Amino acid sequence: MKENLTDLEIVKIESFCKDEVMFEAVKKVLLAELYSHGVIEKGFKHNPLQNGAFSLASLSVGNPIPDEQLGQHIRGMWAGINMLHNGYEKLQTIKSEKEIVIDDIVNIAE
Repeated sequence: MKENLTDLEIVKIESFCKDEVMFEAVKKVLLAELYSHGVIEKGFKHNPLQNGAFSLASLSVGNPIPDEQLGQHIRGMWAGINMLHNGYEKLQTIKSEKEIVIDDIVNIAE
C-alpha cells in the first residue's frame, strides 16, 4: 500500500494512528452501523427484526429470492465488513522510512 502513498500521506496516517482516541472514534463511526445493526445495547429498546441478515431475508417476502442467493448476499455482507475492518487495522502498519521530528512551535519574537 505504501507505494501508492506520498510521503506526506504516510506521515498523516502515522499521526492519525498515534492518536488512539481519534483512531478508535473514527473506527466506531465507520463501522458502527455494520457492527451494531441489530445488536442489543443497554438503554435502548431492542428490535429483534433489525438485523442485517434479517433485512435481506425480509426482501424475499415481496420478491422471492432463493435461499442460495440469500446466503450469498449474507456472505457478501460479512466479507465486506471483514475487508473494511482489516483495511482500517492495516493503517497502523503504514510507517515512514525515516522518523520525522516535528519541533515545538517557538515564537522567536518573544
